[in-house]
Amino acid sequence: MGQLHAVLQPGTGGSGQVAWWQAHQPLQVTDGWRTAANRSHTVLVFAAPVGSIGQQPREDLLRDALDKAAANGRLVAAAMPLAGT
Repeated sequence: MGQLHAVLQPGTGGSGQVAWWQAHQPLQVTDGWRTAANRSHTVLVFAAPVGSIGQQPREDLLRDALDKAAANGRLVAAAMPLAGT
């Protein structure tokens, strides 16, 4: 198991990367997640208003909730560089 500490974005004016999101406490991630993220050096970030997606116990339910939020114009996403390995 690994840990997710931050998601970076390019700095302004050619400066280094800065944290777009940083965990108050590192989040546990699986080795499979780390392998995929290290391969692409990118993580997809989704954002929606509170209550739009909820906590889903299974991947298929999460996919459905994301699809519904997107169809209702309540979901944004971006590909961001990943900090660390």
